[in-house]
Amino acid sequence: MAAASLYELELLDAAALDEVCHLAARSDPHAWRQESWRSSLMHDWVLGARLDGVLLAVLVLRMGYLETELLYLLVAPEKRRQGLAAMLLDQAVIKSRELHSERMLLEVRASNESAIALYQSRGFVEDGRRRGYYPVLDADDSFEDALLMSLQLDHQQG
Repeated sequence: MAAASLYELELLDAAALDEVCHLAARSDPHAWRQESWRSSLMHDWVLGARLDGVLLAVLVLRMGYLETELLYLLVAPEKRRQGLAAMLLDQAVIKSRELHSERMLLEVRASNESAIALYQSRGFVEDGRRRGYYPVLDADDSFEDALLMSLQLDHQQG
């Protein structure tokens, strides 16, 4: 596992649009379109992780009234299962607590077992399901469920 201290964390803005889009295109077959990334980089809390100046992971957190929502968590394929997603998620939880959010929300494809395991390891629980929400790639007229998960935030911690 790569040491977390090797990574440089930075808040990203619209200047990082091309880098973020490139990372997303090579890392996620369901990646957002450029306009969605542009909007998030302008309006949401977007945290990036770099190693030797190269952007390797991105997390998008949207702030709402008394809650935050994890919109996207993306890690370069060659850096997965090295703790990078967990590090970014932990930073998002810290930010949510700083904002006095009562809970953090997310949705995840039901087939994304590694992401679900990560979220559960951080205390997220499933509290809903959107049936047939996500289209399945390379499968005509096939859809999969989205799991709705949340984390109650205890402001006495972290």
